[in-house]
Amino acid sequence: MKPKRNSVVEVRIEGLGPNGRGLARADGLTFEVDDALPGDRVQARVRRVRGGAAEARTVAVLEPGLRRIPAVCEHFGTCGGCLWQGVSYEDQVRLKMGMVRDALGRLGIAFPFEDATAAAEPFFYRNKMEFSFGQQGDEVVLGLHVRGKFDRVFDLRRCHLQSEASNRVVDAIRAFARSAGLRVYDLRSHRGLLRFVTVREGKGTGEVMVNLVTSEEPFPERAGVVEAVLRAAPEVVTVIHTVNRRKAQVATGDEMTVLHGEGFIRERLAEFTFRVSPTSFFQTNPRQAERLYDLVAEYADLLRGERALDLYCGTGAIAMFLARQAGSVLGVESSEEAVRDALRNCAENRVEGCGFAPGDAGPVLRQLRRQGERFDVAAVDPPRAGMHPGALQALIELAPLRIVYVSCNPEALAADASRLLAAGYRAERARLVDLFPQTAHCETVVKLVKR
Repeated sequence: MKPKRNSVVEVRIEGLGPNGRGLARADGLTFEVDDALPGDRVQARVRRVRGGAAEARTVAVLEPGLRRIPAVCEHFGTCGGCLWQGVSYEDQVRLKMGMVRDALGRLGIAFPFEDATAAAEPFFYRNKMEFSFGQQGDEVVLGLHVRGKFDRVFDLRRCHLQSEASNRVVDAIRAFARSAGLRVYDLRSHRGLLRFVTVREGKGTGEVMVNLVTSEEPFPERAGVVEAVLRAAPEVVTVIHTVNRRKAQVATGDEMTVLHGEGFIRERLAEFTFRVSPTSFFQTNPRQAERLYDLVAEYADLLRGERALDLYCGTGAIAMFLARQAGSVLGVESSEEAVRDALRNCAENRVEGCGFAPGDAGPVLRQLRRQGERFDVAAVDPPRAGMHPGALQALIELAPLRIVYVSCNPEALAADASRLLAAGYRAERARLVDLFPQTAHCETVVKLVKR
């Protein structure tokens, strides 16, 4: 008999799903269980049953498969950010390695993995955090969303993911909002002012940006917010006010006004300096990103004069690391704004030999092949869903001698790698790089060589 919603079941966790939830099988169902790890025997409350699948959340660990440790953060369990803070960091890396191997193994793929590149700093590593405003009674709260609740925000006292400067910024803005009697934007009535605070930090420079996102209601108090932020966090070099006129609850907007500083910060990776604006994409963990990009360059194994292709190049970071050895690098990116940033980054860092082609990867690759272009190496860092099938086929037809594939999604990596292996490539090296400690997310880098 299948369990019903809100019933409690006892299951043994056999593995992890792509999202880091525990997997178990019982009563003819496959369970995804929150707060459970391989080897655990747990009691879990069923939240949903659909077809042959069920979702549940652990209410008691009867027999732990992995040793638990006290969480550093007082909000652990309430916050949805740090899934694995209750286990040692060494165990977190092993769990991620298992997730990647399992995803590949389901398609019969076994890569020659090297030792993982673990993070030297498993806390205070993020360079960007988005904080949400909420209301508890008549009081303004500022923090993060309660896990699984898009409409509930808890009042953040201290987050261990970004920095102490970020915590001071949150405290200062919340205190000012309360003292000034500012109203929080209401998702139902679409009235009120305060929506989000985004804090971005250059880990290599120490520069901090604060972006306050509000509705279009009048905001005469914004100068006071700037003063409060600068008193609390002298590291802040720029403050931006973004107006979001849309009903969509997102931390971006239609109009930006720089209230203090230049409107951007700088970040440093290795010898390169990058300009980071409020909407720029930049890897969340810059210290690990530098190690990731060095590894991509190592796997590319470029000789002087060889040509490299950088697909999904973003603002040009991988292209710049490859340009140290390559004769030339061509970056391909669908966002024209990112291409402009890439060109500026290369110019400001005096990097030569990099060119950039705006456009979707598939059409650009097909055009390059028609033109008879040849590349020795292709670095590929696609979105979480992996490469579009047409783009992957175009890459196979372009036939670079070596492909360095960077993936943030083991399932997508397995699917794309399967096609590349079938097309005549072999995996020569592979490594997990942990950019997201305390979470189930990770990056995998694979070197594939044409047979």
